Amino acid sequence: MKLTKNVSFTAVVALSLFLAACGSTQNQARPTQSSSATLATSSTTTPSSTTAPSSTTTPATEEQTAGELDRTYRGRDEEDEVTLIITGTSGTWTQVEPDGEQEIKNVTIDPTNQRIVIGDDTERYFLEGNQLTIEDISEVDVNDTIVLTKQ
Repeated sequence: MKLTKNVSFTAVVALSLFLAACGSTQNQARPTQSSSATLATSSTTTPSSTTAPSSTTTPATEEQTAGELDRTYRGRDEEDEVTLIITGTSGTWTQVEPDGEQEIKNVTIDPTNQRIVIGDDTERYFLEGNQLTIEDISEVDVNDTIVLTKQ
């Protein structure tokens, strides 16, 4: 009987130590997780953080830059008449050939990199006053430039 009490007592003590150790590990893990969450939250909202300002100000800058382009532009690409309508970061490119054939392409604007995707072609653009200049990135020849005027 004395042996059974010793074994039972030893088992209870061992189990208690085990549970205490597990509880201690869980308690240590929780502050780390919550402090990480707190750190992440504070780094995205604290202006002194180096990553938060760039990530929070970039979309506003993109919207402002894209908003500057919101217009209808007209011009020529060789013999074709071109109409470009931009709203936000998207739009349509309508190209009418001299024989009346019309081609319409979707347009996507990347104001951060000053890129415009017309159909499948990626071009570079510059806005100077009321003129939107579009250059072919892949061509070195400066004759591959289209100048459109705000309407």
